[in-house]
Amino acid sequence: MQGRRLSFFLHGGMLAGFAVAGGLMVLLLHHAMRVSALEEAEAKALILLDRSMSIHDYFNQQLKPQLFPIIDKYMPEGYFDPVWMSSTHANRVIYAYFKKRSETGYYYKEAAVNARSPENEADDFERQFIAELNQNPELQKRSGVRVWDGEPYFFVLRRGERLEDACLRCHNSPELAPEGLVAVYGPERSFGRSAGEVISAVSVRIPLAAAYGHADRVAFRSSALLLLLLAALFALHFVVNRRYLLLPLGRMRDKARLITEDARHLGEEVPVPESSELGELAEAFNGMSRELRQHRDHLEEVVATRTAALQAEVAQRKRYQEEGEQLIVELQQALDEVKTLSGLLPICSFCKKIRDEQGAWQQLEAYVGRHSGAEFSHGVCPECLKRHYPEFNR
Repeated sequence: MQGRRLSFFLHGGMLAGFAVAGGLMVLLLHHAMRVSALEEAEAKALILLDRSMSIHDYFNQQLKPQLFPIIDKYMPEGYFDPVWMSSTHANRVIYAYFKKRSETGYYYKEAAVNARSPENEADDFERQFIAELNQNPELQKRSGVRVWDGEPYFFVLRRGERLEDACLRCHNSPELAPEGLVAVYGPERSFGRSAGEVISAVSVRIPLAAAYGHADRVAFRSSALLLLLLAALFALHFVVNRRYLLLPLGRMRDKARLITEDARHLGEEVPVPESSELGELAEAFNGMSRELRQHRDHLEEVVATRTAALQAEVAQRKRYQEEGEQLIVELQQALDEVKTLSGLLPICSFCKKIRDEQGAWQQLEAYVGRHSGAEFSHGVCPECLKRHYPEFNR
């Protein structure tokens, strides 16, 4: 199977890296915006808590100490007016005025179990916290995110009033409480308390839907801007890599293919890129092409010389072969002749003629000369000389 191109891994890897980095940055940005919204909500909740506690401090440290000596002189015993004598009442009324002026959706309550005012009655969540306050003296505050009526809120619960002995006059029994207090709130609510009991908790809730929505919108806009930036960076990366990396490599690839398909392209060079690394690679490629061209040209000369030598050697070998074959023929003929001479020769008992293969009678010297290549010279032996030429014998 054909391997994937470098551009696929280079651009695909970069695109995947940009996508992952962009996704992580979007998630981190969104998380940071959510955390910022929670921190802002906590800061607002603490401001509300500090404001309410400041009102309590004002009533207990400024207003009541200065007015009670004056009122005691002119008001009957058992007089009670929550407008200036109850800081809890003042906080509730001030918060009502605040809600009319601002549609923030903030929730503020000095929650109590069996509260004097039904508006301050603790819900199940606040009731559970008050019970934990009485079980754990170290517990002072609790905060977090919780959903009410399908909407997220950041809540803060802080330890409220802890009854002292002086407070039992209004919280022990209706008979001991001021008549004006019983007349306003009735004889049943917030009585039967004991010293040291934590009877309330300050509950603040800051809505998070708007803050989360703002965080989501900011994260979305930032994400879109980030994605555009990443897309621009990817496009720039694509153009730079294509011009300074892929195109030079493509030129070397195409030139290598041409050389592979037709050796006549050996010695041709590719342009040297601007980058040092690819420039060195291109120069090495060009040097290799030139060297291969020189070797090819020299190889052709060597092949031509060697071919001529081989052709001469082949011709010589052919000549030797022909001479050898001729020699073999001659030797075979000689062998045949030798075999003929070495066989049984029919010879006349009187004239000494020899009968050849065709049945003709030939002189002995003619037959031997034809079959052996020997030549005869004639002479007379001593016996024949004595017999036929006695006169020369003396």
